[in-house]
Amino acid sequence: MLVLLAMLVGAIVPVQTAVNTRLRVSVGSPIAATFLSFAIAVAVATAISGLATAAVIPELSLPAAEPWWIWLGGFMGVMFIAGNIVLFPQLGPVQTVILPILGQVIMGLIVDALGLFESPRVSVGALRLLGAVVVVSGIAMVLELGRDARTAANASGARLWGLRALGVVMGMGSATQTAVNGHLGRVLGSPLQAGQVSLAVGLLILLVLVLVLPMDRRAIATGVTPGPWWMWLGGVLGAFFVFGGAALVPKLGTGTTVIGSLTGTIICGQVLESLGVGTGKRRGLPTPYRLFGLVLVIMGVAMVRLL
Repeated sequence: MLVLLAMLVGAIVPVQTAVNTRLRVSVGSPIAATFLSFAIAVAVATAISGLATAAVIPELSLPAAEPWWIWLGGFMGVMFIAGNIVLFPQLGPVQTVILPILGQVIMGLIVDALGLFESPRVSVGALRLLGAVVVVSGIAMVLELGRDARTAANASGARLWGLRALGVVMGMGSATQTAVNGHLGRVLGSPLQAGQVSLAVGLLILLVLVLVLPMDRRAIATGVTPGPWWMWLGGVLGAFFVFGGAALVPKLGTGTTVIGSLTGTIICGQVLESLGVGTGKRRGLPTPYRLFGLVLVIMGVAMVRLL
C-alpha cells in the first residue's frame, strides 16, 4: 500500500503540470502562472504543516554558520515548475517527465560521489554507472530516436534539442533541491517545515520576478481570464507532492520512495499523452518499443538508487 501511495504521489507531477499549463493560458505568462500556483501551494502547505506540527510558521533558528545554499531549494523548485509549464505543450507529457529523470540521475550520482550539500558520500560503482547508461538507453527508445525519417528530421532541430536539454537541466535542479531540502530538514528537525520553507522562498523569488518583469507584472495586474475551476489546483497538488514524499521517506526509505514515485510519474505521463491531455493530439496506445524504453528507465533508476 505504501509503494502504491508513492506511485500516486509521483502521478501528481504530470497532472500538476497539465493543470498549471492550463492556468498559464488564462494568465498569459509561465512566470505569473507559477507565482499563482506557488501562492496556493504555500497556503496549503502552511495549513498542512500547522495541523501536523501545531506550528503554522516554522521556527527558523538556523545557526549563523549555515551555508548560503540552504535556501537554494526554493529557486530550484521555481525552475522545475516553470520549466514544466513551458515544456508540457511543446514536448508532450512523456518527454516532459522522462527527460528530467536523466538530469536527476546525473546530479544524484554527482551529489553522492562528492558529498555535495553536506550529504553523506556514497560510492558510485560500476553497477550504478551501468544503471545510468540503462536510463539513457531507455530515454532514447522513448524518444524513438532514429526509428523513422520523420523522427530523425524532428530530432535534428536545434530548438527541439534545446527544449530537451532544458528538461535535463530541470531534473538536475530537482535533484539539487532534494539534497538541499534534506539538509534543511535536518537543521530544522522537520522535513515538513523544510518543504514549507522551500515553497515560501520560491514564492518570494517569483514575487520579485513578477514585480520586475513588465510582461508578468501586466499579466497579474490585468487579472486572470476565466477558465475551468480545476486550473487552480496546481498549487494544491504541489503541496501534497512535497508533503507526500516527506511522509513516505521515513517509512519506505529514500530509494523505494523515489522509484515508486518515478514509476507513477512515468505511467501517468504516458496515460495523459495517450489521451492527448495538454497537446490536443490523442496518440493512442504506446508502441511496444516505447513501452520497453519506459521499463528500461524504471530499471535504470532502480539500479542507480539501490545498488
